[in-house]
Amino acid sequence: MRIVSVAFETEDLFRAEQFYGGVLGLPTHREDGTLAVRAGSSLLLLRRGPTGGPTGPGRQHLAFTVPRLMFDAAKRWIAPRAELLRDADGRDDFETAPHWNAHSLYFPDPDGNILEFIIRRDIPDDRTGPFGPGHIRCISEVGIAADAVPTLAGRLESEFGVCPYGDGVPTFQPVGDVEGLLILVAPGRPWFPTSVPSGSQSLTVDIAGRAAGSLEASPGIVIHSKAYRS
Repeated sequence: MRIVSVAFETEDLFRAEQFYGGVLGLPTHREDGTLAVRAGSSLLLLRRGPTGGPTGPGRQHLAFTVPRLMFDAAKRWIAPRAELLRDADGRDDFETAPHWNAHSLYFPDPDGNILEFIIRRDIPDDRTGPFGPGHIRCISEVGIAADAVPTLAGRLESEFGVCPYGDGVPTFQPVGDVEGLLILVAPGRPWFPTSVPSGSQSLTVDIAGRAAGSLEASPGIVIHSKAYRS
């Protein structure tokens, strides 16, 4: 599965453009109240909400995959640009569960959304050298806060052929594969490694999966899928 685009709201388009375009150095284009941010093969669309800010409680989560040999370089690059988020033990980078075979770090955007750089050792990208924004491969995770997580996971599997990625619990279930994951969580569940709650009433995610279609995960949260051949 691949994440083609993610769209949600921002409190301040200009501030978002300064961060994603200036701090992270990603290509941006602003038009008609929407900021388009190119992150490798994925597109992030930030739009100004009708009341000038995000709707609903909580924040979003996005992960960006970087080359598997460049974690240390990516950490050195992002550390002076954004706050590295720490867990209760003071750690600011994290080894994942064994079946993920990945390592990651987290930082916030100006709206308080939880962003992540992650290396996935099962993706054969062995680039090395100084890190830069051109090394971001794609958006490889997007958090989706919705009620009845197991039911939603079942619908994604039956309608789009997007399968669970490892075991989950009633409040947390990743679905997809190493190229792209939808992180299904119960609204209000904190995003690791913080106490920032998950939640949204305005989110659109376009994926390339095994089948085409659309489903509403919860009011205001829509997932579109187009079929592709792997």
